[in-house]
Amino acid sequence: MNTKISLFVLILVVLISSCLKPETFPLEPIIKFDSFTALTDSGEIAISFTDGDGDLGLREGDTTGEFSINKVFHHNLFIDYFEKDENLGWVRGKDLAGNDITFLYRVPYLTPNGNNKALKGIIKVVIEPSYYNPLSANSDTIKYQIRLVDRSLNVSNTIESPVITR
Repeated sequence: MNTKISLFVLILVVLISSCLKPETFPLEPIIKFDSFTALTDSGEIAISFTDGDGDLGLREGDTTGEFSINKVFHHNLFIDYFEKDENLGWVRGKDLAGNDITFLYRVPYLTPNGNNKALKGIIKVVIEPSYYNPLSANSDTIKYQIRLVDRSLNVSNTIESPVITR
């Protein structure tokens, strides 16, 4: 599927003053599904996240080592596309070449200043030009599986969207 991918990141970073007990989270990212909004053919997915050591996101120049363009972790947000097949149940959606459809994003660099590096916020991404596979007969009922990776290569839990019916 030839897709122009746009990324919108909305972050709410919690900075706790030194007189209050700071929030603590696990070092690996923890994500939860927030919402899906259909926007004509494109769609917006919102997920909430926490990260205990605040090492989420990549800079534009983070393109060497594990973040080089030919490596898995060049992207840090992975959204796998599934379709409901009447006979087989949930199956990975395929593009014209027969490859699994995965939407790949690079969440921008996020690290708070100060001693408490814990992050908490919401990430929103727009899947375009189409959030479903227009070439598939099974694209009326879909869902997504989502995972996030931090700069230490800690992989978050995998979450699923609710079933989406067009």
